[in-house]
Amino acid sequence: MNKTILVNKIEIDKGIIIDLIKQNNYDDAIKLIANRANVKLKTAHDIVQMFEDGHIDLFDGKDLFLVDYDEVPLSDPAQRQESVPSSFLEVEKDKSKGGRSKKGLIIGLSALVVGFVFLRYIVGFNHIEHHLLEMGQLFGKNHDGAAALGADTAARGASLEPGVSRVADAEDFRPVDTNLLTPEFKSAEREKIKNAQFDKLIPARKSPTDEDAQLALIYLTNRRLTDVIIQQKLNIKVGKCYENPNKQGNNYCVSCMILLYNRQKKHWQEAPDGENFLDNAYDFYLPEGGDTWEAKSLSMHIPYDYTLFKKYEPKD
Repeated sequence: MNKTILVNKIEIDKGIIIDLIKQNNYDDAIKLIANRANVKLKTAHDIVQMFEDGHIDLFDGKDLFLVDYDEVPLSDPAQRQESVPSSFLEVEKDKSKGGRSKKGLIIGLSALVVGFVFLRYIVGFNHIEHHLLEMGQLFGKNHDGAAALGADTAARGASLEPGVSRVADAEDFRPVDTNLLTPEFKSAEREKIKNAQFDKLIPARKSPTDEDAQLALIYLTNRRLTDVIIQQKLNIKVGKCYENPNKQGNNYCVSCMILLYNRQKKHWQEAPDGENFLDNAYDFYLPEGGDTWEAKSLSMHIPYDYTLFKKYEPKD
């Protein structure tokens, strides 16, 4: 019997989850899995339910993110429904309305409509001069998204804690909202923040605009972000950026948090409806001799940008 579970390529100590369940602390167990493995709350809830039903050991060695939960031998369905914390039921009920975006829908749009949406929401009219050449590439021949990024990301990205390890992956630099952590994990995260010496970070002297960051992430995600922008009415907003010395041969590099802004509801949204494929922070860089920002995975620790999220929080 394995001592850990594997969720979205993240190993999590079973003992931590079992202890939280014994304390009837289901919400924290769900949050821990969701934040550590960067998965939806619904997925995290199903995994916690597998612990409760005694079926978790049946999936040793398997990535629970890829498990078909219809195949899990559940106890009484009514009993399972009762064990779900009400706060998460409400969240997931709202999220489920969106469903998964249909990737093939863009292909059927006329050239005129696609062109207008691209210029208005993706490039921004003030960036047309720099990005007209990119438009042909963005809506090129490859619409199947075969090389798209995996779902190993989230706007609420979290760092790793004792009992949690990333399989065959580099250090996780993504900033964490410590308000979402339990006291024991909050203490460890604050220690990590202290060691990161945020006071020595240098604010970026120049940084990408929202439109620059959005276009860079469209290319980084192999155009998966395009569906989200058009169909779900979401845009990228970029927060405070910091100078990043890891230029890797580029002319300039900064590290920034980002969020998804719902332009219909007029506030930030935690993640796209359907599969979540975005991190909450990235490196943005300008190649030598270039004037178009590009994006790559975050390569240094930066503070969580509470100001950014407060700016776009729902209005009462």
